[in-house]
Amino acid sequence: MSNIKVENVIAVSHLGKELELITLATELPNARYSSSGNPSVIIEMDTNSSKKAAGVLFSNGKALITGVTTLNEGKDIMTKLKELVKTIDSKVSTKRATKLENMVVKENIGKIVDLKAMALAIPGAEYDPLRFQGLVLRMDKPDASFIIFQSGVLIVTDIISEAKAKKALKELKIFMTESGIAS
Repeated sequence: MSNIKVENVIAVSHLGKELELITLATELPNARYSSSGNPSVIIEMDTNSSKKAAGVLFSNGKALITGVTTLNEGKDIMTKLKELVKTIDSKVSTKRATKLENMVVKENIGKIVDLKAMALAIPGAEYDPLRFQGLVLRMDKPDASFIIFQSGVLIVTDIISEAKAKKALKELKIFMTESGIAS
């Protein structure tokens, strides 16, 4: 049925206490302080593949991992991140659970999509080809967000399982076919 590929998983946990970001940024290897938006420390982490993951630490103790493709890989990297932080701050908790917060999946439906017609047909669709070549669509049913490209590549996010991604993509494709948006 669906030939989806998981592109990214975001796993989240908590370290059980507030963190001193400047100290962590200066003492942890491969770490840098980011003051844009919500201040954080970003740490480059090795994965089991040739890819790199990123650990992100916030002052409230929240920690997340991005750049992995499975929850299990996210849990493994999170364990390494917690142990790394514990070398600087011995009072952090390494026992708290890690859960999946978000995932990004991709599918190519193999059809050309008329993004202009889609933008006109769907209230709330965001399409400005001068700024970004994809159409952004946030839906309540299914509860997911999509980026749709003219080439037929569909990105779905704001979901927490492959099953939910498949269901969301199925509903989107039905809509696109019934409305004549995908040729």
